Amino acid sequence: MRMHERRLWKLRIVAGTILLGLAVAGTALAQQPVGPPAPPPRGQSLLTTEDRAAMAQIFWHRTQERLGLTDQQAADIRALLETQRGSARADFQNLMGARRQLQTLLDQPTADAAAIQAAATQVKELQAKLFDHRLQTQLAVRAKLTPEQWQQWRTLRQGMGHRGGRRGGGFGPGLM
Repeated sequence: MRMHERRLWKLRIVAGTILLGLAVAGTALAQQPVGPPAPPPRGQSLLTTEDRAAMAQIFWHRTQERLGLTDQQAADIRALLETQRGSARADFQNLMGARRQLQTLLDQPTADAAAIQAAATQVKELQAKLFDHRLQTQLAVRAKLTPEQWQQWRTLRQGMGHRGGRRGGGFGPGLM
């Protein structure tokens, strides 16, 4: 009988330990939020400035290796792209404002057709100006590369897909 009692006690202890473990695990799981984490508050980014700088450094190192760029070529192209991005930023902001204005006018059932046309013309002019920025940048980058490097650059750019706005995958600024 004693052996039978010991087995029962051991079984009870094991069962109690398992039940206690399940209770603790259940409590821990109940405290965790359900679903994906919430996005950061508006105006804040998931990445810090240091994160972005480190990612840019990795990106440029890989680009330099893939294209066989000299240190001077890489520095010149990087400076050129940063300058272009800075000069186009105001035009891009103006374009976004003009698009919002056009959309607002289109949403109003009584908006004047001439006002809508004027807003559309402004959008087209700003788009053309940004296109010219991109074209001038491509010509300037091409001037700093050999024909082989230029072909490799174009191939890399095509593989990146659309990276601007809120439609694209990927992260951070692209090559242009």
